[in-house]
Amino acid sequence: QGGHSLDCYGPMSLPKFNAKRYPELCSIIGEQALDAGRRSLVDEAYDRILLQIISGDLPPGSELKSTRLAEALGMSRTPIIQALARLTADGIVKQMLNLRAEVRPGAENWLLDLHQTRQLLEPTAVRVATGRVPDQVMADLQMLVQDVNAERISDWQTAARWLDQALHLVVAEYCGNLAMCEFLRRCWGYKRLSYEAGNDSETHLREGHKQHAAIVEAMLRGDAEDASLLMAEHLQAASLQKAGERIV
Repeated sequence: QGGHSLDCYGPMSLPKFNAKRYPELCSIIGEQALDAGRRSLVDEAYDRILLQIISGDLPPGSELKSTRLAEALGMSRTPIIQALARLTADGIVKQMLNLRAEVRPGAENWLLDLHQTRQLLEPTAVRVATGRVPDQVMADLQMLVQDVNAERISDWQTAARWLDQALHLVVAEYCGNLAMCEFLRRCWGYKRLSYEAGNDSETHLREGHKQHAAIVEAMLRGDAEDASLLMAEHLQAASLQKAGERIV
């Protein structure tokens, strides 16, 4: 299914990760997530400002001046202003009556708060999604789980991160609740920051892969309760990974 069989590669010529091997997953993840080059300057400004907030470089109450941010980030004011508007709409930044923008109290815990909400929603989402995901999508997930094995693919870390995204977005897509789906998809817009701010070590990637593989296996068996339990355990384990003193 899409691409070469891994059996045709010798041990000295391991294939590199190729997203096109998983066309069903590509269609769910979307082109913007697949191609970083499609991201706009506004997206980049949003991420870079938010990363400074969650890292504590812009603590609660910090005034966010577009001119200062534009200079610090090496951008024009236009994408900065639009990014601040998005951060305000998301509740991370507040706009004062005098039009000053400042970081809201608690914004430094944005990724933690999102993760805690995911812990409430995703075990239910995967319970409902199990048995509803099309066979072709499950086949792509199963193949991706196998490809992450470090003995069969050279840049397995890339594949492991991709599996992380793909599995959770498949669960969101087939959870049968549009509001839940949109929230969970939105959470994954921030995962890039979580990887950058968090402890993305080889040990964590390998452990995460084992957990993802177990969830996929339960879904393949049609065991909704086990998939839900495994998802809850996976999210709990992920909550113990820290960036400095902050859980992301």
